Formats: sequence, C-alpha cells, structure tokens
Amino acid sequence: MSDDRVTVRQLAHETRKVFDRLQHDRRLVVVRDGRPIGILTAPDPDEQQLDDWAAAGEASPDWRADQEGLRSFLAAAPVRTAAAGDPVGSAAILADRAEDER
Repeated sequence: MSDDRVTVRQLAHETRKVFDRLQHDRRLVVVRDGRPIGILTAPDPDEQQLDDWAAAGEASPDWRADQEGLRSFLAAAPVRTAAAGDPVGSAAILADRAEDER
C-alpha cells in the first residue's frame, strides 16, 4: 500500500492521525478492499489566505467568482507567440522600456 492511501478502517478509528497526515501529505486516497473510494484533500493555503483577506476587507469577497472569470477569459484568449528572434520574457520587457525611454 503506498503512502498516500488510507483505509476506511484507519479513517474511522484513527481520524486524528489521518487528518494530521493530510495536513502534511495534502492529498490522501481512501481505499476499501484495496480499491479507491474517495479522496481527501487539505484546504489550499492560498485560498485560505484569500478568505482571510476577504474577511478583513483586503480582498474582494467574490474573489472565487473573479478567479473563475479570469480563467474563462484566459481559456478563450488567443495564444500569442513571439516571432523567431524577437525578445521574450524579461528581455521583451527590457526592450519595451528601452524603446519607451527614447
């Protein structure tokens, strides 16, 4: 049995240990008779931080909807590629700055 699996029996009788392990492993597969029947995942630390910021008024309370809108936008956006020989990444930014300074 691999380290990322827990049995239903372990989950029922050693719940605290299983959840302590989940905090470390981030994802555990629950198995019964050796077959996966479920997956436990720990909360995403970035999402928890955004929830805290939203509660404090430092982020949009609708940050999840905002994020989904951005994902939809990016999925539909046309792919842009640089022509061969054109600067890319940081080099492109530096080239744009140099051009603006002229």
